[in-house]
Amino acid sequence: MRRLFAATLTLVLATATASAPAPQESWGRAGISLAQYRQDALECGLQGYYTDISKTDDAKAFVQASRQLDAVTNGASAPNTIGGSATGPASTDSIDQMVRYANQQQRIVENVRPNQRFRTIKQMLQSRTEHCLAGRGYSKFRLTDDQRHELRHLKFGSEQRRDYLYRLASDPAVLQTQAASAKP
Repeated sequence: MRRLFAATLTLVLATATASAPAPQESWGRAGISLAQYRQDALECGLQGYYTDISKTDDAKAFVQASRQLDAVTNGASAPNTIGGSATGPASTDSIDQMVRYANQQQRIVENVRPNQRFRTIKQMLQSRTEHCLAGRGYSKFRLTDDQRHELRHLKFGSEQRRDYLYRLASDPAVLQTQAASAKP
């Protein structure tokens, strides 16, 4: 059941990522070299990525929900049959038991409020990354509609997209005219 919960978590995150629009903001530092820009992005991104969230209330709620799902799966409320047998269809009692089982699992998942908790965790990781960037002299800037439009046409992870973002992020005029308030 933990694997199912983890798979669900992965699916929710992948769906959110796949449907994400072009970013509203980015980070830059005037005159920085491409090599340093990439190195800083990697190191600060890793700081955010490897932030220990295990002691947060959100992580603890996921662990508790996972244990509850395990208990339901392995406990007395788990259905004894998953359908009919060779001699006939599943009984009404078996169907009712499966419905109660599914409803119990659904309540556990809904009670953990996964979308809200994912947002909170994401904000924590993003804040850690932003704090690192600000500490290295980067500032946040707002992307214009035209810049966002251009980004939508560049494949995520491509060299063209990275180069385009770098050109914006290292341009003093862009950083000055499009400055955004940074709250790391």
